[in-house]
Amino acid sequence: METPVIIKNKNRKQLIGILHFPKGKKKFPLVIFCHGFGGTKTRRKYVRLARALEKAGIVSFRFDFEGCGDSEGDFEKMNVKKEVSDLDSVIKYFLKQKNVDKNKISFLGNSLGAAVCVNYIIQNNFSAKAIVFWAPALNQEKLFSNFYTKNNFKKWKKQRYLIVKEDKIGTAYLKENEKKNYSEFIPQIKVPILIIHGKKDKAVPFYFSKKLVKDYKNIKLFSIPKANHKFEDYFSQQKLVNKTVNWFKKYK
Repeated sequence: METPVIIKNKNRKQLIGILHFPKGKKKFPLVIFCHGFGGTKTRRKYVRLARALEKAGIVSFRFDFEGCGDSEGDFEKMNVKKEVSDLDSVIKYFLKQKNVDKNKISFLGNSLGAAVCVNYIIQNNFSAKAIVFWAPALNQEKLFSNFYTKNNFKKWKKQRYLIVKEDKIGTAYLKENEKKNYSEFIPQIKVPILIIHGKKDKAVPFYFSKKLVKDYKNIKLFSIPKANHKFEDYFSQQKLVNKTVNWFKKYK
C-alpha cells in the first residue's frame, strides 16, 4: 500500500512523502530514505526499492527535504543542518505510529543523504537498526573540487549564490561544507554499514568508498561495475535494489 504523507518540519514547512506499507497488523521495521543533493523521492531507484521492501515485509518512507521535489521551501537555503532537522521531524512522526517497530528503524542515505544520516545518528545518539549508503558524499571538503571549479567558487562567494543546472545554491551550503569531512563520524557508529557504489561514478569517485572500507572496520562495500553516480541503467539498478533489500532483511 502506497500512501501520501505530509509532515511539518520545525520551520512549519510541509515535507511531502510516500509511505509504503506491507499488509498486516503487526509492528513492522521501517527504512527511511534520505535522497541526495537536490534529489527527489520520485527517482525510480527509490520507487523500486520501496516496493521491493514492501514485498519483504518492511515499511519504507521516501520523502523530499525542504525545498526539494514536492516539499515546501526554498532550495537556495538548504544545507546539511536543515536536512538533519527535517529527518528529525520525520523520525518523531514515526515514533508516534503504533504499527512501526521503534527498535527497528533503519536508514538509506544516497550521496549527500549519507551525510544527513550520519549527522542525525551522532547528534541524537540514535540506535539505527541497519544502514545502507549509496555512493556516499561524506568527504565534502575533497569532493568540492570535484563538484565545482575555481570560477564557481569565485562567483559563489561574490554573488552569494551559484546556479548549477536547475539549482540555485546559496552560501549556507558552501560555508557549512567547504571544510567538512563527515566520514570522521563513522567510528562513533557501531552498526554495520553497507556501501553500494558504482565504478563509473564521476561525481563521487569509487575510490572514496574504497578508502572508507580501508579506514573503518564496520563498513562493507559492494561495487556495481557499470553504474554511474545516479545508478541510472536498468541492470545496475536491479543489483542496487536487490543488494539493499537483502541487507535490510538481515536486520528485519
